[in-house]
Amino acid sequence: MNRRIFLQTFGAGIASLSLPAFASPAPSCKIIGIGAAGCNLVTALRASNILDRAGVALSYVCIDLGPHALEFVDIANDANPALAPIKTLMLAPVRAGGRVNAARAACFRHRAVLAELLTGSDMVVLLAGLGGGTGSGITPIMSRAARDAGAVTVAAVVTPFEYEGVRNRRADAAIDRLQREADLVMPFSNEEWFNRYRDDTPMFDVFDALDRQIATDVKSLIAAFSGST
Repeated sequence: MNRRIFLQTFGAGIASLSLPAFASPAPSCKIIGIGAAGCNLVTALRASNILDRAGVALSYVCIDLGPHALEFVDIANDANPALAPIKTLMLAPVRAGGRVNAARAACFRHRAVLAELLTGSDMVVLLAGLGGGTGSGITPIMSRAARDAGAVTVAAVVTPFEYEGVRNRRADAAIDRLQREADLVMPFSNEEWFNRYRDDTPMFDVFDALDRQIATDVKSLIAAFSGST
């Protein structure tokens, strides 16, 4: 299976996209977390070791506005020196605070750095929570940048609960953009996921199970990709 067939198999409409052949037996895959939720997902995914045998050369990156989430990534790096380090990139000194346009502006200010980050990637998996400013604003831009760099681009994103009002509207708008910018969008609904569990199930356990589900699905996708060359 070649890369074009791989993407078409997973429902990506990219018939006009030129897909260069791999230069090495192990394709390069970057796992990029965007915003606090994305950084948490990357940290959990790396710690699970689930991708270690996915057949790709892996690297991990976390991107956010403000230092808070990235400080936790640095702590995870220090606590697990045997694991591949997670690179951190702060695009602005303060959080977006729900301001999608502020996150987009920060992303555009650093577009040269982000383009360099994506160079040489055969596949890019973007992990983010939608509904806030950072994930909703930056993930579609990063998706387009990754595709422009020639990478197969997957956005695995978590959407809000139905009661979250404006966050849902932001998430819906981001999903619409992602469907135009990414090769493949993998949405995970908090609402649908929590409905699988009893009301007395600890919230931590539910979120932990969601992290594992995302990790499993991403692994399956990357394994299929690495076998498509």
